[in-house]
Amino acid sequence: MKKNTQPVQKTEKVLCKFIGEFLVGDNIAKNAEALCRMHANNDGALFNKLMLVQMGAIVEASLDQIFYRARNHTVEGLPNIPEDERKKIAEKDVERFATIIDVMKKHSLLDHLGTDIYAELHKFREYRNRVHIQLDDKPKDTPRREHEAFTTAVVDWSFKLGIKVLNFLTKQYPRPEHLGQYAHELTLPNAV
Repeated sequence: MKKNTQPVQKTEKVLCKFIGEFLVGDNIAKNAEALCRMHANNDGALFNKLMLVQMGAIVEASLDQIFYRARNHTVEGLPNIPEDERKKIAEKDVERFATIIDVMKKHSLLDHLGTDIYAELHKFREYRNRVHIQLDDKPKDTPRREHEAFTTAVVDWSFKLGIKVLNFLTKQYPRPEHLGQYAHELTLPNAV
């Protein structure tokens, strides 16, 4: 009998109950599946950069769902966000990862994740923005050579941070069960 020589993938399941738009949730799930496929075939750390970029896209889209719900799900509101704050958030035009992080900080939406969560997300964003090969000077003091910048430790950090944020959004800002949650169960890598 032939032994399975495939490395064991380290993954974690996250049930996302905060999704406000079904199609976005479906896209997040498809991107998580693609991330797991890269993870399974990451021989020689070839896909490290792409995996971090993919996790960054999943986190950005997930954070944006809170703003989508603030703007469009006005009847249901958002748990743990007072109505006057929800209205202020709904007025914000958030399209880019940096703006999403800054507005979340202004309204203290992720404060329970620790005082450094916003700085961590900005660092994550800077790594994610290195999808543009010429943007190789951020995060500060990161090597310019991509194989030195996108190390296994950095990718593992991005996985753990992404899972931490998704679990928090599910716990803190779930859609009301009686209105139907567009819950999507994601399988995500939690280590390279």
